[in-house]
Amino acid sequence: MRMFEFQAKRVFREEGIPVPKGELATNAVEVEQIARELGGPVALKAQVLVGGRGLTGGVKFADNVEEARMAAERILSSKMKGENVRRVLVEEKMEIKNELYVGVTIDQEARAPIVVATSEGGVEIELVSEKSPEKIVKRKIDVFKGLSEHEARSIAKNIGLDHRKALSFSSVLRNLYGIFEKYDAELVEINPLALTVNDKFVAVDAKLNLDDRAAFRHKDLICCLGEESIKPTEGPNFREYLAKEADISSYVELDGNIGIISDGAGTGMLALDLVEQYGGRPADFCELGGFMDADMMRSALNIVSSNPNVKVILITLIGGLTRMDEMAEGIAKFIEEKKTTIPIVVRLTGTSEEEGRRILKNTGINSFDDMYDSIGKAVKLAGEN
Repeated sequence: MRMFEFQAKRVFREEGIPVPKGELATNAVEVEQIARELGGPVALKAQVLVGGRGLTGGVKFADNVEEARMAAERILSSKMKGENVRRVLVEEKMEIKNELYVGVTIDQEARAPIVVATSEGGVEIELVSEKSPEKIVKRKIDVFKGLSEHEARSIAKNIGLDHRKALSFSSVLRNLYGIFEKYDAELVEINPLALTVNDKFVAVDAKLNLDDRAAFRHKDLICCLGEESIKPTEGPNFREYLAKEADISSYVELDGNIGIISDGAGTGMLALDLVEQYGGRPADFCELGGFMDADMMRSALNIVSSNPNVKVILITLIGGLTRMDEMAEGIAKFIEEKKTTIPIVVRLTGTSEEEGRRILKNTGINSFDDMYDSIGKAVKLAGEN
């Protein structure tokens, strides 16, 4: 579960990490008032749950109140990767001498937290890893010992900071790791961590992703503005939100045009690989989980089909505990309700598959029992549409 930048910065501030002075605004009048109170150049940052805001006009700078109001009007009337911008964070513009990166996440192979830091901040960490891997410091952390002051200083020195700066940096890093533990985070990140002209470290940006399974422990943070005011209303994040609401096990949006729905992670991953091998491009990974019913299938189809990039939907099912006749009923209900023109390709096998095939045939869908045949058909249709 991803937090907005303003939410992450509230946590950072409370946990001792310096952040710029600023306030949240929902309209240009509020932006103008905040800019006047800050009394100097300001940064305006769209509050959306997507990356690359700077490249899509979501971050602007203003030297005075009038410029701030005009910039706010442009930002608040825009969309960023399918999301309407409804809030703007207005902050004092920092005088930055250098930009660093620091983050804490999970090393899946080691099954341990890992600290990642570099003196090359302000850009995606993947780009730094690709162009200058020697400038990235990684340190696995023992969860029973935590991040010691000695380790934090060592990381600071390894990215080229002198003794005085290393002390300040290690304080930020240890507080960041404390947030990672306290809030059951999957990722906590500062990019950039600005070294100001006064040699102070300030978190100019903030990212905090919580583990969904621990969300019940942090309801105050998640609902700090009320459920309706923080949830996305459209775009990829909205579809992910709807999937969670429908108890769909996994929904991850990709950049292709073939929507994929599976009844298990293994089946879904195999479908992703085979679609690409056949020359297609998956639009999502949607896994329903082991225990499903017709309503869940209908919900999945509603979500996947609402992606404007989807040209074909591929459903691949291997029924064990799940009954194929119930899955077919869910597909039939969706087609009856939506009258969709998106082609649907179904591969099913398992419990009550004959009845499932009969239901689908009555709906106008000839199902497959061979996965390769179904994927070949889906890729062909996607190429034609």
